[in-house]
Amino acid sequence: MRLTGILALLCGLALVLALQDLLLSALRLPLAAPDLLLAVVAAVAFVRGPRAGLLTGFLVGFAADLTPPAAHAVGSQAFVLCLSGYLAGRIAPAVRGTVLRPILVVAGLAALAPVLYTALDYAVGSGAVQGVAAAAAASALYAGVLAPFVVPAVGFLLSRGESRLPTQRSHSKLPGVKTLNRRTSAGSTQVL
Repeated sequence: MRLTGILALLCGLALVLALQDLLLSALRLPLAAPDLLLAVVAAVAFVRGPRAGLLTGFLVGFAADLTPPAAHAVGSQAFVLCLSGYLAGRIAPAVRGTVLRPILVVAGLAALAPVLYTALDYAVGSGAVQGVAAAAAASALYAGVLAPFVVPAVGFLLSRGESRLPTQRSHSKLPGVKTLNRRTSAGSTQVL
């Protein structure tokens, strides 16, 4: 990835973080706020795989942990988004080519998030288990509503940024390059 791609990614993640904090958290919906960060991390993982989902989840989660309205332990959101990004990336081959499966995966990850937050708070000694099921259901519902808009948009933006460099398999499609038969020349190429 080039420097411009990295800068564009960082600016996009900062925009998503600002939208989450300023717009979606201010909606005051019952039981939970829509989790745009989780939907974006899952969409990145669907396109780029588990490693990119893990890294994006950590970066976005850690940035969200450090923003001022955070009322939880530093690192908890980074952990949850990191784990969610990794899981979405591992599930990505199963959701390709369908419309409903990515929405269900994002909703399932959003339902898992309040459980993980509560488990982390409980492990630190400040958590209460009350209302976790209702928060998980509301979070899944809100993420399921966000996912049809977020996943295709992130997929489109990430696919636009891919470089069109030839791969090892596609080098024979370049003009002026001919691949010889593997048996006769052991895969060598010749330029016409």
